[in-house]
Amino acid sequence: MLIRDEEGDELPDMAAAEALVADILRDMLRLPHVYGPPRRWRRNVFVVTDEAGAVLTEIPYAKVLS
Repeated sequence: MLIRDEEGDELPDMAAAEALVADILRDMLRLPHVYGPPRRWRRNVFVVTDEAGAVLTEIPYAKVLS
């Protein structure tokens, strides 16, 4: 399931995108009552796009959570 962030974030580079993904995943781990248990979504990926919607990279949750 794709959950689109319509507002998005303006980030200077891919390192900043990866740091934001890590922050979001930490929040998700802290809120299992909202996002469900981690084992259920650990196989998912964050899809990072530019403002036009072109995919720049996919960051697996497991890579960040390991």
